[in-house]
Amino acid sequence: MRQDVTSILIGLLLFVAGYLLGRFGARMASTRRSRRAWKPNEAISDAEIEAEIRAGRQIDAIKLYRRRDGSGLKEAKQAVDAMIARIKAGSP
Repeated sequence: MRQDVTSILIGLLLFVAGYLLGRFGARMASTRRSRRAWKPNEAISDAEIEAEIRAGRQIDAIKLYRRRDGSGLKEAKQAVDAMIARIKAGSP
């Protein structure tokens, strides 16, 4: 009896693991397709991003940076934070 329950649990676990791996694989394929289709927006300049920073709109600056470079949220935030530090260092 105990072996039957163990077999059922192992089978269920394998089924769930396979399902989750399939979903993850589909999501990764979708991400790869969308990244290939993305093209950088070179019309956005550093000056535009800095203007958003100086206006106190850091989130908009991050959005512009991401649109221009296609980077992830973390990378864009780090880049904008570096711009903020550079702007503050240059201020009197």
